[in-house]
Amino acid sequence: MKPIFYDVRFIKSITDIKQKPEEALPEVAFAGRSNVGKSSLMNALFNRKRLVKTSSTPGKTQLINYFLVNEAAYFVDLPGYGYAKISNKVSAKWQKMIEQYLVQSKTLRLVCLLIDSRHPLQKSDAQMSDWLNYQNLPYIVVLTKTDKLTRKQYDRQIKLFREHFPDHHLIPFSVSSEQAKTQLSELIEQII
Repeated sequence: MKPIFYDVRFIKSITDIKQKPEEALPEVAFAGRSNVGKSSLMNALFNRKRLVKTSSTPGKTQLINYFLVNEAAYFVDLPGYGYAKISNKVSAKWQKMIEQYLVQSKTLRLVCLLIDSRHPLQKSDAQMSDWLNYQNLPYIVVLTKTDKLTRKQYDRQIKLFREHFPDHHLIPFSVSSEQAKTQLSELIEQII
Protein backbone atom coordinates (compact mmCIF):
# COMPACT_ATOMS: atom_id res chain seq x y z
CA MET A 1 0.00 0.00 0.00
CA LYS A 2 1.35 3.45 -0.94
CA PRO A 3 2.06 5.62 2.12
CA ILE A 4 -0.16 8.68 2.56
CA PHE A 5 2.87 10.97 2.89
CA TYR A 6 4.92 9.86 -0.10
CA ASP A 7 6.45 13.04 -1.53
CA VAL A 8 8.56 14.54 1.25
CA ARG A 9 11.57 16.79 1.21
CA PHE A 10 13.50 18.84 3.72
CA ILE A 11 13.02 22.57 3.11
CA LYS A 12 14.90 24.51 5.79
CA SER A 13 15.86 24.94 9.44
CA ILE A 14 14.96 28.11 11.32
CA THR A 15 15.54 29.70 14.72
CA ASP A 16 12.93 32.45 14.35
CA ILE A 17 9.36 32.42 13.03
CA LYS A 18 10.27 35.25 10.63
CA GLN A 19 12.46 32.76 8.73
CA LYS A 20 9.67 30.30 8.00
CA PRO A 21 8.95 29.33 4.38
CA GLU A 22 7.07 32.00 2.45
CA GLU A 23 4.43 29.69 0.99
CA ALA A 24 1.52 29.56 3.44
CA LEU A 25 0.58 25.90 3.73
CA PRO A 26 -1.08 24.03 6.61
CA GLU A 27 1.47 22.98 9.25
CA VAL A 28 1.65 19.97 11.56
CA ALA A 29 4.15 20.35 14.40
CA PHE A 30 5.79 17.43 16.22
CA ALA A 31 6.66 18.18 19.83
CA GLY A 32 7.97 16.01 22.64
CA ARG A 33 10.67 15.41 25.18
CA SER A 34 14.16 14.76 23.94
CA ASN A 35 14.62 11.07 23.08
CA VAL A 36 10.87 10.42 22.72
CA GLY A 37 11.37 9.06 19.20
CA LYS A 38 10.20 12.11 17.23
CA SER A 39 12.65 11.69 14.34
CA SER A 40 11.98 7.94 14.11
CA LEU A 41 8.22 8.53 14.06
CA MET A 42 8.48 11.13 11.30
CA ASN A 43 10.75 8.87 9.22
CA ALA A 44 8.21 6.06 9.68
CA LEU A 45 5.34 8.30 8.48
CA PHE A 46 7.45 9.33 5.49
CA ASN A 47 8.47 5.72 4.82
CA ARG A 48 12.08 6.90 4.73
CA LYS A 49 15.07 5.73 6.76
CA ARG A 50 17.12 8.87 7.36
CA LEU A 51 15.31 11.95 6.07
CA VAL A 52 14.77 13.26 9.60
CA LYS A 53 18.05 13.03 11.50
CA THR A 54 17.96 10.54 14.36
CA SER A 55 20.49 10.25 17.15
CA SER A 56 21.11 8.19 20.25
CA THR A 57 22.10 11.47 21.94
CA PRO A 58 19.06 13.33 23.30
CA GLY A 59 18.77 17.01 22.44
CA LYS A 60 20.15 16.67 18.90
CA THR A 61 17.36 18.65 17.22
CA GLN A 62 18.22 22.26 18.07
CA LEU A 63 16.41 24.05 15.27
CA ILE A 64 12.87 24.12 13.90
CA ASN A 65 12.98 21.92 10.80
CA TYR A 66 10.49 22.20 7.94
CA PHE A 67 9.58 19.30 5.64
CA LEU A 68 7.31 19.80 2.63
CA VAL A 69 4.83 16.91 2.37
CA ASN A 70 2.94 16.06 -0.84
CA GLU A 71 3.41 19.69 -1.98
CA ALA A 72 0.44 20.44 0.30
CA ALA A 73 1.60 20.83 3.92
CA TYR A 74 4.62 21.36 6.14
CA PHE A 75 5.57 18.92 8.86
CA VAL A 76 7.58 20.80 11.45
CA ASP A 77 10.08 19.04 13.71
CA LEU A 78 10.50 21.03 16.94
CA PRO A 79 13.45 20.75 19.35
CA GLY A 80 12.87 18.32 22.20
CA TYR A 81 12.13 19.70 25.63
CA GLY A 82 12.91 18.42 29.12
CA TYR A 83 16.51 17.40 28.43
CA ALA A 84 18.52 17.73 31.65
CA LYS A 85 22.03 17.78 30.16
CA ILE A 86 21.83 21.17 28.51
CA SER A 87 22.38 24.49 30.25
CA ASN A 88 19.44 26.49 31.57
CA LYS A 89 20.36 29.24 29.10
CA VAL A 90 20.11 26.87 26.10
CA SER A 91 16.93 25.29 27.50
CA ALA A 92 15.31 28.74 27.89
CA LYS A 93 16.32 29.64 24.31
CA TRP A 94 14.75 26.44 22.93
CA GLN A 95 11.60 26.97 24.98
CA LYS A 96 11.24 30.54 23.73
CA MET A 97 11.80 29.41 20.12
CA ILE A 98 9.18 26.63 20.43
CA GLU A 99 6.62 28.89 22.13
CA GLN A 100 7.18 31.66 19.57
CA TYR A 101 6.60 29.20 16.73
CA LEU A 102 3.48 27.63 18.27
CA VAL A 103 1.84 30.95 19.17
CA GLN A 104 2.75 32.93 16.05
CA SER A 105 2.36 30.39 13.25
CA LYS A 106 -0.86 31.38 11.51
CA THR A 107 -1.01 28.17 9.46
CA LEU A 108 -0.52 25.69 12.32
CA ARG A 109 -3.35 23.12 12.11
CA LEU A 110 -2.20 20.47 14.56
CA VAL A 111 0.41 19.66 17.19
CA CYS A 112 1.35 16.01 17.62
CA LEU A 113 2.44 15.79 21.25
CA LEU A 114 4.69 12.74 21.52
CA ILE A 115 4.96 11.02 24.90
CA ASP A 116 7.03 7.94 25.75
CA SER A 117 4.48 5.24 26.62
CA ARG A 118 6.92 3.38 28.88
CA HIS A 119 6.84 5.97 31.66
CA PRO A 120 4.26 7.70 33.82
CA LEU A 121 3.29 11.16 32.59
CA GLN A 122 6.38 13.31 33.03
CA LYS A 123 6.13 16.79 34.55
CA SER A 124 7.40 18.44 31.36
CA ASP A 125 4.79 16.59 29.25
CA ALA A 126 2.02 17.66 31.63
CA GLN A 127 3.29 21.26 31.48
CA MET A 128 3.37 21.15 27.68
CA SER A 129 -0.19 19.81 27.44
CA ASP A 130 -1.39 22.41 29.98
CA TRP A 131 0.30 25.15 27.93
CA LEU A 132 -1.24 23.87 24.67
CA ASN A 133 -4.66 23.84 26.37
CA TYR A 134 -4.11 27.36 27.72
CA GLN A 135 -3.15 28.59 24.24
CA ASN A 136 -6.16 26.75 22.79
CA LEU A 137 -3.95 24.95 20.26
CA PRO A 138 -5.28 21.78 18.61
CA TYR A 139 -3.25 18.71 19.53
CA ILE A 140 -3.32 14.94 19.63
CA VAL A 141 -1.30 12.71 21.94
CA VAL A 142 0.92 10.08 20.33
CA LEU A 143 2.26 7.43 22.71
CA THR A 144 5.60 6.28 21.30
CA LYS A 145 7.57 3.06 21.78
CA THR A 146 4.51 0.94 22.59
CA ASP A 147 6.29 -2.11 21.13
CA LYS A 148 8.59 -2.02 24.18
CA LEU A 149 5.67 -2.73 26.55
CA THR A 150 4.24 -6.09 27.60
CA ARG A 151 0.51 -6.49 26.99
CA LYS A 152 -0.24 -5.85 30.66
CA GLN A 153 1.95 -2.72 30.74
CA TYR A 154 0.39 -1.53 27.48
CA ASP A 155 -3.17 -1.85 28.82
CA ARG A 156 -2.23 -0.09 32.08
CA GLN A 157 -0.43 2.79 30.34
CA ILE A 158 -3.19 3.35 27.79
CA LYS A 159 -5.74 3.50 30.61
CA LEU A 160 -3.64 6.03 32.57
CA PHE A 161 -3.07 8.28 29.58
CA ARG A 162 -6.73 8.11 28.51
CA GLU A 163 -7.68 9.30 31.99
CA HIS A 164 -5.26 12.21 31.74
CA PHE A 165 -6.23 13.19 28.16
CA PRO A 166 -9.97 12.43 27.99
CA ASP A 167 -10.68 15.14 25.39
CA HIS A 168 -7.88 14.37 22.93
CA HIS A 169 -7.17 11.74 20.32
CA LEU A 170 -4.72 9.23 21.82
CA ILE A 171 -2.70 7.21 19.31
CA PRO A 172 -0.52 4.31 20.50
CA PHE A 173 2.44 4.22 18.13
CA SER A 174 5.30 1.94 17.21
CA VAL A 175 7.56 2.53 14.21
CA SER A 176 7.27 -1.19 13.45
CA SER A 177 3.46 -1.16 13.27
CA GLU A 178 1.95 -0.51 9.84
CA GLN A 179 -1.47 -0.18 11.47
CA ALA A 180 -0.23 2.56 13.82
CA LYS A 181 1.44 4.44 10.94
CA THR A 182 -1.74 4.27 8.87
CA GLN A 183 -3.97 5.32 11.79
CA LEU A 184 -1.80 8.34 12.62
CA SER A 185 -1.33 9.32 8.96
CA GLU A 186 -5.07 9.16 8.27
CA LEU A 187 -5.88 11.25 11.35
CA ILE A 188 -3.33 13.90 10.40
CA GLU A 189 -4.58 13.96 6.80
CA GLN A 190 -8.18 14.30 7.99
CA ILE A 191 -7.32 17.22 10.30
CA ILE A 192 -5.26 19.18 7.77
